[in-house]
Amino acid sequence: MAKTLLVGYRAADLTPALLEGDVTCHTLDVYHRHAIEKVHHAKAICSAHLPEGPWDVIRFRTGPKLMSGELALDLLQECAKLVGHALKPPRFVLDYVGRERDRNDLLDKVRKDAARERSFKAEWSASVPGGPKLLFTSYPGCFCHRRLDEGGLALAEVVSRDLRAAQTPQQPNAQTAKRPNIQVLNLLDMGCGCGLVGLLVATANSSIISSLVLVDSHARAVEAAKENAAKFGVSAEVILSDNGTPARMDGTFDVFVGNPPYYSDYRIAEVFLETAQRALKPGGVCYQVVKNAAGLEPVQRRYFPDVEVIRRRNYCVLKSVKPS
Repeated sequence: MAKTLLVGYRAADLTPALLEGDVTCHTLDVYHRHAIEKVHHAKAICSAHLPEGPWDVIRFRTGPKLMSGELALDLLQECAKLVGHALKPPRFVLDYVGRERDRNDLLDKVRKDAARERSFKAEWSASVPGGPKLLFTSYPGCFCHRRLDEGGLALAEVVSRDLRAAQTPQQPNAQTAKRPNIQVLNLLDMGCGCGLVGLLVATANSSIISSLVLVDSHARAVEAAKENAAKFGVSAEVILSDNGTPARMDGTFDVFVGNPPYYSDYRIAEVFLETAQRALKPGGVCYQVVKNAAGLEPVQRRYFPDVEVIRRRNYCVLKSVKPS
């Protein structure tokens, strides 16, 4: 029986005919892997790179509305390594959603220079006041590949400022009364991407960071976050998950940071908030960043009674303290 690898397909794209025989579905996001397993009870793998096989047939679904051109070309190169650079049926089938001309252009980029292996790795720098300048690495598929996310930077700046203020003795007032007295802390960065927020905060406040956990549902983001943590000398546990942290971590964190996607009517933001609510210690602080607070603030109030809106870099950081 021929072994087939399906690349780039989501649960809604799959049909009984595609899944007939010895078929494995590859995804980059663990959420899509779980959807395929739940809906179709099919074999699915979530990993940053295509599994080696061997495969008799690879089918690759892509197009401008499905993934970036860089990611499509990167995955096409990986397909070519597994089935040969000819990239022709029956061993390879390109299910392209878009114009035929664009489909052929994509194939030609690999076929015409079979020996060339392009690298799509990107590097860019970021820092927060009082912290070191860090050179981050990202890969196609990572959130904000090739550029700094201003919302994430705003979030890191606000959290770092609060942590530095918490270490400075002050006279009690209405504002500092809300601030937890943190000596050493455990930090959780959910939806971490390449690790921007968590690693900026951890390196700028290394004297009080006890542990750092980075969570993302995308395998390429997890790969980049691990690489960046090692490069910056930060000891971090990096977790691939679409459902927050494991139960063993409930009630263990002092600070939660999240940069949730804006789509899905805040359903993903609710997963972030559910995680924050159970993962934080009493008195722990939840920070989330959003472009406009009007949509996310009422959602956050369902999980935390008080929400402070802090404006930074044309973004809003929503800050809440878990009741003791």
